[in-house]
Formats: sequence, structure tokens, C-alpha cells
Amino acid sequence: MVGTTPILLSDVNLATLLRLADVDPEAPAEAQGAATLEARIRLEVQYRSLEASGTVFRLELDVAAVQEALVERAGGRDLLGSLLEPAGLSWSDVEQLAVRSAAARAFVEQRLRPRVSISMEEIEAAYRSIVVDHWDPSLEPPPPLLELKDQLHRLVVERKLNDEIERWIEQSREQIEVTVYRPRPAPTVPLAAAPATARELPATGDDWTSGSP
Repeated sequence: MVGTTPILLSDVNLATLLRLADVDPEAPAEAQGAATLEARIRLEVQYRSLEASGTVFRLELDVAAVQEALVERAGGRDLLGSLLEPAGLSWSDVEQLAVRSAAARAFVEQRLRPRVSISMEEIEAAYRSIVVDHWDPSLEPPPPLLELKDQLHRLVVERKLNDEIERWIEQSREQIEVTVYRPRPAPTVPLAAAPATARELPATGDDWTSGSP
């Protein structure tokens, strides 16, 4: 539950189909499920924060492009379409998740990224810690800073941007109550006849029992 918005089992199933979280396919099913649930909660926190502040209405969203990227990540329109109905989901559900993802991405690119500034001192520090400190002394001297400057600049920007994103989510979670419920144990069933790469999900039905996060 994010604020007054429930995160149902069907929401988690959709997030799994769309591979919303980057999970290790070799990880235990429980760990994969926990990572997917956390990713879906984070997205809802981001969206509800933007909605509550009215910021979402002042952003330029490209929902179509985000939805297309999500569908491709899920294996393409044909495969995803064959999995939605057996899971009790529809293309409307995909679009609603795409709206949330598009809003979060737009805020990051249009509001957070412009705040990030990088100094030459930070680039030099990254050069020392990433290149020099790990360079094998038996080899030729490492490439000069000037040669790697652009790459290091991009790396430091992304690191600082990630820090901004985590700060935003942390602040949003302080304002929006998040309550996590654990699902009752249930056998897994295949969503549909699909290639072996298609992931099996728990049986649909939004029945959750209270538990600790």
C-alpha cells in the first residue's frame, strides 16, 4: 500500500512481465519477487509524489515511447500479449504503468539532471580512484586524464544523478506512508504456453495477508 493506493498481486505480476526490476535470473524466486515488489513500490512512490505536488502536470511525458520500451523489454508485443490475459491483465494496465514510468523518467531528466554539476576536482578524484589506484604497475602508464575526461565526466554525472534520485525517493517516502503485505503461499502456474524464457508467475488474485516488510 502506497498512501491510499494498494499494490496488488496483479500489479506485481505485471511488473514481473515487464521486467521492471533488474533481477538475477539465477537468484531464488523469493529474492526475485522481493526485488520486483520493491521496484513497483518505488515507482508508485515516485508517481504519487509527483501527483501530490502537481509536478506531473508540468512535465512533458512521452508515454508512447516508454510503453514501447517496456514492451520490447518484455519480449515484444506478441509475447506480452499472449501473457496478459491469462494473468488477468490488459493493455490498459500496461499503459497505466507506462504513464507512471514516463512521469518518473521525465522528472529525472527535466528536473533532477539539470541540477547536477561536476567540477574538475571531482573528475580528477574519479580518475585517481577508478583508473590510477587500480592500474597494474607492471604495465605501461595509464591513459592520461585528458584522454578519459569525457568518459569520467559521464560516469560522475550518473553517480550524482543516482544520488539525487535516491534522495528524492527517500524524501517522498517520508511524506507517503508505505505498508507492505506478504502474499499467502500459493503454487505457481504457467501464465500461458510460451517460450521457455517466459517467466512463471503466481496464480492471479489480489489476496494478500498482513506481514512485516
